Amino acid sequence: CNAQDADGCEVDLSSNADHCGACGHVCGEVACGGKQSCVSGACAGGPALPSGWPASLSLWDWNPVLVPTSGHPNHGADNVYAPDIHEVDGVQVMFYGAQGADGHDRVYLAWSREGLDWRKYPTDSAPAPVLDHGGSNHVNDPSVVRAGATWRMYYTDAPTAENDRIWLAEATNLRSFQKSAEVLGPVPGTWEADKVGRPSVLLEGGKYKMWYDGAANGQRHVGFASSDDGVHFTRHVGNPIFLNAGAIDVKKVGDQYVMLREGGDGTYWATSPDGLCWVDRGKLFGKSGKAYDAYGQVTPFLQVSSGVLRGIWFGGASVATWNKNRIAVAFPAGASVPSAGGCTGCTTDGWSCSQACQSAGGGALGTCGAPGSTSPGACCACQSEGCEGCQPHVDCQAACV
Repeated sequence: CNAQDADGCEVDLSSNADHCGACGHVCGEVACGGKQSCVSGACAGGPALPSGWPASLSLWDWNPVLVPTSGHPNHGADNVYAPDIHEVDGVQVMFYGAQGADGHDRVYLAWSREGLDWRKYPTDSAPAPVLDHGGSNHVNDPSVVRAGATWRMYYTDAPTAENDRIWLAEATNLRSFQKSAEVLGPVPGTWEADKVGRPSVLLEGGKYKMWYDGAANGQRHVGFASSDDGVHFTRHVGNPIFLNAGAIDVKKVGDQYVMLREGGDGTYWATSPDGLCWVDRGKLFGKSGKAYDAYGQVTPFLQVSSGVLRGIWFGGASVATWNKNRIAVAFPAGASVPSAGGCTGCTTDGWSCSQACQSAGGGALGTCGAPGSTSPGACCACQSEGCEGCQPHVDCQAACV
């Protein structure tokens, strides 16, 4: 069976990836070059796109949507990325990573009523981490799921340098996560001998499913692990399930799983009927041609609601070293885009318009009146919210959230 299949794809039986069919065809990109997928142990030809998948995606005109508060030590390294977005009681919340002036990464929170005008917690001028680095060098790459009354954050934890491990932190609110346990570490002598990180976790039917990066000898691949309790994970026997990829995010869109991965020239994707055997579909969209993602798109995130794609978020790499990122979004063709946001280029140190208006005494509520403007005196429209006289909660929106 060491030959070629009917499509002329070479079969590599030395791979430890899942194999399908009588001849041991390797799934997905390794053998079939995207022409076939693997379903229940057998190769199936020409998988369709996920049901409801859009004809195209377009980068939002007024990207980026979230930039660092570079004037505050917590964001002092001028780098925000790794978004993870959830809807909570009618408010959208974004967990994200940022690097402080001390060089340590931490996980932060921002919130938005409509999904484009983001405000940092507790304030734009002084963002505070919801998961601090503690004794580690950095914590980042949050992937959050809700299990009953508990929020579970799976994230990359590097005790020293960038020696990544995957840890779990838990909270009963959105603001104060506590480290709980290491759930996945490197395995000596394997494809993931050096480090594991960048988890993407789904909770489906009571089972935790985790896709993650593994690295050894300068090569990075994708593995899969599962758990019944969210703490003790078992690796898939066919790992790695996708080669030469990293910083992935996986969601169920329609009837298939979709995996995003980062790239120096754009965002790439793959699809799978079961989350294990993948068809590489290449580049999903390229760079904007603007400064915010001039050197690539990192740590992408699929925003999905009721099985429908709402948007794709990522860190735009503004420098070649990938350590000056800004969070941006692409929307599906035909999507209803909120009429908000677009003022990140004109406010002070990454503030929202509300923070800028309050600081200037122009009112508690600020909106972006001139999207894309770079003029601090023109971009934000300010108005009274009616709560200016009830200190200490001048900002009713923030107080209620």
